[in-house]
Amino acid sequence: MLISIITPVYNSVNNIEANVKSILAQTYRNFNHIIVDNLSKDNSVEIVKNLYNEAGITEKLKIISEKDNGISDAFNKGINAAEGEIIGILNSDDYYYDHTVFERAIESFRRDDILFVHGNVLFIDPVYGTNIRRPLLCPLTTAMPYNHPTMFLRKSVYDRYGLFDLSFRYAMDFEFVCRLEQRITGFRKSGWYIQGDPLTVMRAGGTSWENETDSIKEVKSALIMHGRWNNKAKSSYLMRRSRVLLKKYLQLLKLNIVTKKWRNIKWN
Repeated sequence: MLISIITPVYNSVNNIEANVKSILAQTYRNFNHIIVDNLSKDNSVEIVKNLYNEAGITEKLKIISEKDNGISDAFNKGINAAEGEIIGILNSDDYYYDHTVFERAIESFRRDDILFVHGNVLFIDPVYGTNIRRPLLCPLTTAMPYNHPTMFLRKSVYDRYGLFDLSFRYAMDFEFVCRLEQRITGFRKSGWYIQGDPLTVMRAGGTSWENETDSIKEVKSALIMHGRWNNKAKSSYLMRRSRVLLKKYLQLLKLNIVTKKWRNIKWN
């Protein structure tokens, strides 16, 4: 099975090397890498090209370099260009944990009934602490059940149920999962959780983290859109809004240690 990895890029010179090297290091070699570049003004694309040239596998690299309309649009361009039966999305700030990630994912897809696989994230946050985040596997009315940076899906899922909604700029992954749960009977049972070592390393400070309040509002919109805006959803929404405000207040008071301790309790 061919795996297509999609990486949206915009001025990613500080992190793109780790991203690409983690893909080139994979022991499962039947992959290609689609870079969707939003006309970067730095040399991000040149770094990618050089790394693939040095590896001698330029045929595995495809670059789309044109203006896009946000992350959802970049994701969709990559999916439309993908030839693989399996699709993974690896943002330019992220990288795969080790060289076995593709092997582990493909092994799970040997079963025809598996539509997606997912796993743990090593979340690096110099302010609030680094930890391993396991998927919550909770109802959508509570939070996102899966770690989207670890998810691999069959391309047939996108072909049948559509791409990312361009009206969502931060919580597009949440809306997409809401849609799949609504339209695919037993969707959760079609997923496989790869336990053990993380699949992806994710750095704090991405777009959804920098725009956390707007992201939460989009989660609400997705739940309303897909008929899941109930009392449980309202309660979770208010609690999350309150946590964001409290975190900002503690930050002003230079009490980040409180947030750090709470996160350690939550994820451990």
